[in-house]
Amino acid sequence: MNLIKLIVLSALGALLLNSAAFAQPAHAPAHGARDKGYHQESHQTRHVRGEWVDLPRTNERELRHLLRQQDAPRAEALPPGIQRNLERGKPLPPGIAKRFDGQIASQLPYYPGYEWERVGADVVLIEAATRIVVDVIADVLR
Repeated sequence: MNLIKLIVLSALGALLLNSAAFAQPAHAPAHGARDKGYHQESHQTRHVRGEWVDLPRTNERELRHLLRQQDAPRAEALPPGIQRNLERGKPLPPGIAKRFDGQIASQLPYYPGYEWERVGADVVLIEAATRIVVDVIADVLR
């Protein structure tokens, strides 16, 4: 009788361990989930050197209000070919970004190691060291 219990428990344990190997990691999206825009999730992470790192959170509504209040310079949208290259997780295309002036730059939210720049009518948050785009707020400067 003990031998049967041992075999059943071993089989059950093997089954549980096997199913745990196929479980989805905590950072992976649910099956069938799609990115529905820049601000779908309030918490953003990125894979850096083997671990997941928290990224700064931006409040789009507050940023728009601040830029209107500070009378930020208006700009036209980027041409479609360049606009396609401007997305989160990719390097900022060279030569298209401009820094904000002193007064506006001092009012923007500060995140150590990150910079705000304007690209056409969009505002982007980039990692200063790598120039990787962390967030894009579209058509803020129109």
